[in-house]
Amino acid sequence: MILVTGATGNVGSELVIRLAAQDVPVRAMSRTPEKAAFPTGVESVAGDFDKPETLPAALAGVDRVFVCPPGYGPQGPVHERTLIAAAREAGVDHLVKLSTSGVGHGATDPLTSGHRQGEQLVQESGLEWTILRPGTFMVYLYGYADTIGKERTMYVTEGDPVSAMIHPRDIASVAAQVLTAPGHHGRAYTLTGGEALSPRRQGEIVGEALGQEIKVIERTRAETQAEFDRLGWGGPRLEALLELKRQSAAWDWKISDSVEKITARAPLTLRDWVDENLHVFG
Repeated sequence: MILVTGATGNVGSELVIRLAAQDVPVRAMSRTPEKAAFPTGVESVAGDFDKPETLPAALAGVDRVFVCPPGYGPQGPVHERTLIAAAREAGVDHLVKLSTSGVGHGATDPLTSGHRQGEQLVQESGLEWTILRPGTFMVYLYGYADTIGKERTMYVTEGDPVSAMIHPRDIASVAAQVLTAPGHHGRAYTLTGGEALSPRRQGEIVGEALGQEIKVIERTRAETQAEFDRLGWGGPRLEALLELKRQSAAWDWKISDSVEKITARAPLTLRDWVDENLHVFG
């Protein structure tokens, strides 16, 4: 039995679908399972990292766990610590943690630092482990959907990196293989898409799919901060994201072949993702 935490998220939802399609016994954990729609045969269970008392039932009879923490606060990776304690008690064999590529490139922003500490806890858990370190998710483009829909414009931040963006389904495909096949214990994999794209090229790809030109306009970091503050989306989380983007310019363009090696097929392209999600761009 495999437990997928974060089962309604970008990667977790794709992973549940893939495991179910392979007839692998899978249990999907979410805070509100009554609101989730999982494939037939998937066992749905309520579980919350912030409520340790919910974890023993979620982990009962589980051999392997996909570890997808919802985020990191000033206390650090409390979710990994809580889950590991419950997993040991339940007799879990293998943890597969979703991390971030910045860990392998020495990033020091708060988001990457949280993942680095979480990785360390998993690696020191005494259980078998595998780490998945994806770069920028293609779903990042959802953040431009409103202005693309209304103005056919992407407002990017000055210095935004060239990025080998990855489709969440590719991350899920790797996770499914790692969870079900031997040979991945004690390994950390950097996961990227197959092409490095500038923000301008990302806008062109969206425009090509829509059949209309998309303008790409650069804002300073201060202008981006002010706009998000105006929308009520500012604060430490945004500051951490902007710092991650600033640092990631040094590596986010680097392409890894891990997806193709592990899944035996080339990564999905940004055009694949845009075509699947064209409705969000109006």
